[in-house]
Amino acid sequence: MSAMPLHVSRAPQSRPVIEAPGLQVVPTPAPARGFFMTVLICALLFIGSLGGAFHLNTLMVAGAYELKDINVEYREAVAREATLTSEVIKVSTPTELKAAAEELGMAPATSMVHIDLTTGVITDPNAGE
Repeated sequence: MSAMPLHVSRAPQSRPVIEAPGLQVVPTPAPARGFFMTVLICALLFIGSLGGAFHLNTLMVAGAYELKDINVEYREAVAREATLTSEVIKVSTPTELKAAAEELGMAPATSMVHIDLTTGVITDPNAGE
């Protein structure tokens, strides 16, 4: 077996300062502090990001409901347009137009005449026959 020496030499507590031109001894940095503030800032950022996400989610849901309401209004407008178009087509037939004109007291024309808008002269196209 090997014997251990009774006296173990240890490094000195402080090192000797060797003078060197342009170099100087600086103090050791202060121990890191502010762990509580770092945790607090991280927690605030986390809570703020959660709040922002919830706010954006609420806005998206509100927008979806608004879009649904607009689509319902659009479908109602399209249905109303289709109804009005069918009514116009129904009233626009020649027999319906004739009946509506007779109700207003209008009568069919017996002769045709032309008006020249530049001179104001009324001419009968059948007069030359």
